[in-house]
Amino acid sequence: MKIQENRFFQFLVFVLMIMVIAYLGALINQKNQTSENQVITVSGNGEVYATPDVGLINISVKTEARDVATATNDNSVNMNEIISFIKSSNVEEKDIKTTRFNINPIYAWEEKTGKRNLTGYEVYQTINVKIRDLNKVGSVISGATERGANDVSSLSFIVDDDEKVKEEAKNLAIKDAQAKAKNLEKALGVKMVKIINFSENSYNPVYSNYDVSYEMLKSSGTGDVPSIQTGQNKITSTVTITYAIR
Repeated sequence: MKIQENRFFQFLVFVLMIMVIAYLGALINQKNQTSENQVITVSGNGEVYATPDVGLINISVKTEARDVATATNDNSVNMNEIISFIKSSNVEEKDIKTTRFNINPIYAWEEKTGKRNLTGYEVYQTINVKIRDLNKVGSVISGATERGANDVSSLSFIVDDDEKVKEEAKNLAIKDAQAKAKNLEKALGVKMVKIINFSENSYNPVYSNYDVSYEMLKSSGTGDVPSIQTGQNKITSTVTITYAIR
């Protein structure tokens, strides 16, 4: 009889333990769900203005001729002279990069026969030049066009080492977000417990504001070096912070 009573008692204890464990698990799960729902997300913005220290520009030579060899040779002569001049302007070889080289046939439409006739070839070469001495931007443009460049485009000014500026903009954005969070704490009567999510997006625009052809420069009737103004670049950062609250 005692043996049966002991077994029954052990069974009850076991059932009670299972019920307690299940109850605690439900409480923990409910707490987690409540914590997940009790959050506030704020965004902050930061802006920093920086003076550019590098100019980027595309310089192109387009040459047409009856045959490929002549077009290629004439194009190379002009481009090599341009590159030699740019190097003499204290631009290092590592800052001169060929970004385009095309050889295309040129056709003329024959109205009587309705056919296309091959009349020659066009060679088009573009180099991208990084100019670290901004005082030389105008003279590089002028000198390149004088030596046969017939397309100068996409002049832009950047901050070469912009990581420090981006970090500064991010810190300002974080401070902005934190200030908004503090205001929400007071307004809603809640307490920020911890950060459960953070994201950041920075934007450093490249401003392109100069396009000119050799014919345009020549038709202006002046040999003056163009005056180029760099202005300032705006680097922005946006952060999003999610806080758990109670």
